[in-house]
Amino acid sequence: MMDATTDDIAPGLATREGTAAAVRCRRLSCALGLPLAFAAVLAACQPRRPEAVPVPVMVKVLAPEPVASSRRYSGSVEPLQATSLAFKLAGTVHSLHRPAGLDRDVQVGDTLAKGTVIAELDAGDLVRARTGAAARVALLEARVATARETLAIATRNLERFDSSAGSVSKVAGDEVRARKVAAAGELQAAEHALADARVQLEQAIDDYENRRLVVPFDRATVAAKSIEPGERKAAHEVAFRLIDISTVHVNFAVPDTMLGFAGLPASGQRVTLGRQLAVTADAFEGRSCMGSVTRIAPEADPITRTFLVQLTLPNPTTDEGQPALRPGTIVSVAVETDRGREALLLPMSAIHDGGPAGGFVVYEVVEAHGDTYAMRRPVAVGSCYDNQIEVITEGSGVGPGSRIVVTTSERLSDGLLVRVLSGRAAPTLVAKGGR
Repeated sequence: MMDATTDDIAPGLATREGTAAAVRCRRLSCALGLPLAFAAVLAACQPRRPEAVPVPVMVKVLAPEPVASSRRYSGSVEPLQATSLAFKLAGTVHSLHRPAGLDRDVQVGDTLAKGTVIAELDAGDLVRARTGAAARVALLEARVATARETLAIATRNLERFDSSAGSVSKVAGDEVRARKVAAAGELQAAEHALADARVQLEQAIDDYENRRLVVPFDRATVAAKSIEPGERKAAHEVAFRLIDISTVHVNFAVPDTMLGFAGLPASGQRVTLGRQLAVTADAFEGRSCMGSVTRIAPEADPITRTFLVQLTLPNPTTDEGQPALRPGTIVSVAVETDRGREALLLPMSAIHDGGPAGGFVVYEVVEAHGDTYAMRRPVAVGSCYDNQIEVITEGSGVGPGSRIVVTTSERLSDGLLVRVLSGRAAPTLVAKGGR
């Protein structure tokens, strides 16, 4: 009967728990030969419920942190100085500057020092004009000298006539006076012609010197070029445009509420001359640089009703030594408006939708009966600071000192067993950009 009973139970057990477990139970029950022993073995073969495994999490302890809200304005970059170069007279281009060590003419992007001769016209016609003007001046100087001598002779003859008036006829005296007047007129005409010739010589010399285009300031970068050797250039036709971007200006517009006024204490919310402001751009790769306010427009733009503000800052360079900011680059200027304030901050990943109940919730780590649990708490939020959110204690179920889950919180539920990992939860960024 024992064997028959065991054979009847085993197939049912195999159906419920598995063939392998049923075989083991049948062998044990046959060996013992006792119904009670078989029942004990059968109970031992039942599958056990797995124990709950704590979810590993990282936490952040809520504590006041300094924050600095800021308003951001879009600005554009302009060079420190810019100029266009053109010849004062027409001529044929003889040559262009060739940078040291390079077998080519100057081109856009090259940076030149002050005093560099960047282009030169053919000097043949200019030399001939200067030589001709110099020869005319020499001729007229001789004419003036002759006229002076003639006038001196006529003057002495008239003096002798006046001293011997009784022995010389009146007709002879008139002739002497006429010669003096003619000599004086010739000298005056010669002096006028000489003055005009000297002006023409100075112009010829100036034209000869102006056959060259010279860089007028240091660290001049060629921004535009419209000249080639051998071509004919008209007078005042632009050949080069040079800019200095070693230092740049950043122009942006602000409303009148952001301006400082004389006699009032400087406010962190106002833009004043000399104030340092942070400038950021995509070219900075997450970094920023500081510029000083050097100009504030005295009147508002009639259309936008805003005031133009200008920053001046040294142009940062890339790893290749190239300027990071170029004219026309769009940048962002941050004006801090809330210095010295402290707030409770949490990463955005720690804040969750409250579900049907509405609002937002976080998971606070609490300990009870020797275990650690994640408890769902309502939370009131304030301003955003980069990737962090301000926690308002009023209306929140957490406060200073609360340990809030900041990682793997999407896997949590109210009352879930957790295990707190050691180490920092997440890097804390500088809290700027409040809105």
